[in-house]
Amino acid sequence: MLVLVIVFCLVRSLRSEKEIAPFVSQCLFWLLIPLVSNMVIALSNKVAVLEFCFTVYFVSSTILLYYCNMFMIKYCHFEHYRPLLNKILLTLTAVDAVSVVSNYIFKHTFDISIGDVGTHNGIPGIPGALGMENVVFTSLWYHKIHLAVAGLFVLLPLAMITVRFFKSSKLYRDRYAGILIAYVFSIFWESFHVFINDPVDQSVIGISVCGIFIYIYAIEYIPSVLMDEMKTTVIATVSDGVLFFDENRKCIYVNPAARMQLGIGNNESAKVGFGKLHELTGEDPLESGNYISKKMTCKKVEGDEEYIYDIEFHKLHDLQGKLIGSFAKIQDTTERTKRENLNKFLATHDKLTGIYNIDRFYEEVRKVLTDNPDKKFYIVTSDIKDFKLINDRFGREFADKLLIRTAELFKEFVTDDLTRYGRIGSDKFGCLIESSRFDEQIFKTAIQEVGNLGSDKVVPIIIHAGIYEIEDKNMPVAAMLDRSFIAIAGIKNDADRRIAYYEEHAREEMLWSQKVTEQIDSAIQSGQIVPYLQAQVSREGKVVGAEVLVRWIHPVEGFMPPGKFLGILEKNGMIAKIDRYIWECACRILKRWEEEGRPDLYLSVNISPKDFYIMDVPKEIIGLADKYKLDKNRLRLEITESIMMDDVDEKLKTIDKLRDAGFIVEMDDFGSGYSSLNMLKDMPVDVLKLDMVFLKDTAANERTKKIMSLIINLAKSLNIPVIAEGVETVEQVDLLTEMGCDYFQGYYFARPVSLDEYEQKTLNAS
Repeated sequence: MLVLVIVFCLVRSLRSEKEIAPFVSQCLFWLLIPLVSNMVIALSNKVAVLEFCFTVYFVSSTILLYYCNMFMIKYCHFEHYRPLLNKILLTLTAVDAVSVVSNYIFKHTFDISIGDVGTHNGIPGIPGALGMENVVFTSLWYHKIHLAVAGLFVLLPLAMITVRFFKSSKLYRDRYAGILIAYVFSIFWESFHVFINDPVDQSVIGISVCGIFIYIYAIEYIPSVLMDEMKTTVIATVSDGVLFFDENRKCIYVNPAARMQLGIGNNESAKVGFGKLHELTGEDPLESGNYISKKMTCKKVEGDEEYIYDIEFHKLHDLQGKLIGSFAKIQDTTERTKRENLNKFLATHDKLTGIYNIDRFYEEVRKVLTDNPDKKFYIVTSDIKDFKLINDRFGREFADKLLIRTAELFKEFVTDDLTRYGRIGSDKFGCLIESSRFDEQIFKTAIQEVGNLGSDKVVPIIIHAGIYEIEDKNMPVAAMLDRSFIAIAGIKNDADRRIAYYEEHAREEMLWSQKVTEQIDSAIQSGQIVPYLQAQVSREGKVVGAEVLVRWIHPVEGFMPPGKFLGILEKNGMIAKIDRYIWECACRILKRWEEEGRPDLYLSVNISPKDFYIMDVPKEIIGLADKYKLDKNRLRLEITESIMMDDVDEKLKTIDKLRDAGFIVEMDDFGSGYSSLNMLKDMPVDVLKLDMVFLKDTAANERTKKIMSLIINLAKSLNIPVIAEGVETVEQVDLLTEMGCDYFQGYYFARPVSLDEYEQKTLNAS
């Protein structure tokens, strides 16, 4: 019967997937062998059979003890000792097995004989099971060594499980206690057999019981106390509140988290949990119903703090479907809800000012316009002049304060549910407001007050506003804002005007400006930008040179005068590209004229004030002259008084550098400014170009004639030649000739013409 039980345990362990199962099955397998061999010993009286069975018994017992050690190492978690112990124990097992088997040869372990009942060498005989003969087992010298090896093999597992028993938590001791008791019991039983020298080892029954205990505790046993304690510990440490109720809806357990959430004191019984939960939810959460689980969200206010809880209720049923109780889980979602609400807010609002961001503003404007087709609205935008400069100069904190104050300005217009406002750019804000509710004077006063934020600053803070009256409500919101900003663009350089209304022609000008800006590069590369030449003539009527002017032969617009595009390029700084291109065109023309035998002609090119900020003018012009190997005094450079409006010292150095390189510098439009004489005093120039606008409609004015005569005489006294530009009549020519003017340029002599026409009419004629 015992063998069958062990076989059953062996089969179960072989089928188990537990990590310890292989070690258990090895122990059970090697337990069967000494158990069976001992049964044969008890039933046989033949010396040969007995000798064989004792040999098998001793060898298998040693192997069994080896595997018991391997099991204990695994079960008691001494894995780090396994390599060393395995080598030692495996060696001892092999040596002992060989020694026991060699008993057939050397007769040094034991001896079996049949004799009378009595003693043999002091060892009592045991009656045989099948006859009257007596079996006498004689222990020889190696048998004592075998017992010593077995004792070592027995004590080592005992030490391991004893240490683990005392070092483990009380929760884990019962998984070691059963095996420890069975192991100690089997040791005492085996020791008793050794001392009485009984050939039939009845202690194998105790060893078998120990093996069965090993199987039960290692494979089948699940310590319920341990599991219950672990579950309780886990539930007590989770952050969610947990309450258990029995089938009568009485609270039987409340974990610490639930006590804190529901305000249950540590000294209060769990029974108050139901009432506290009822108070939080405002209803009986365990009311009868067919639900298995349900959820709800509750809020609790304590002082200035609001807490949000997600609560779940679950009914528990046994395998037969009968209600055995229920539990509630309370999750504190306050912080998560706040984060979610914040993320939702930030997804639709500007982080700094707290008003709508551009995407949400677009959505809200579209919704209001769609829902109110019969009402009229304005789109109002604002722009802070030179905001980047303000940010760089006064710091981020001041700039942010200015933006927040501007946002508050728009909040003041929230007088009804139809007004919407938002931040639509770094320093740009937009507002949709019903036109009947918009008061221009109040708004103008408000933006001036925002500007007072920096009244003590060096840079004045100016806010411009643009207003677009919405006519087509199906127009994209972005297009409406563009029109409002176009209105701002028209007054951006006007410090006195703060508010402007959109006008259609302003949009057309803006679109044309964008078109010019976008096409200028391709126009230069494709040859649409061409130089035109206007002849300059001496008093004797001889052509001495020409001023190079720029013209655009557009494939769609046709011939475009400079006034249609140069002003745009001056504003955006792209004039520098045009100027450099014209400079190089002039160098190529002069080089060709030189090669064709006309080195006496010069060309004058214009230098824009913007050129000095965008490029190194001396480097560019000197580089071009050197590239074409020109005599530099044949390329004259025209500058205006306006270049001296700032950085005077640097500009003077630049002009000196050009003159030192050999270029002739002409002051263009002399007389059209308010400080021409002062400029003449400071600016080192080689030629003066008188602007005939100075004398326009004043041909008979004696005072004007005297002023012009004095200017020409002053230039002559300074050895500066004078060119009069804009000469259109013979009377002007005669007057200027009488005054001593050196050269003339104007429609009276020649209009600006293409290079081919200039060469045909001027060069061929001369």
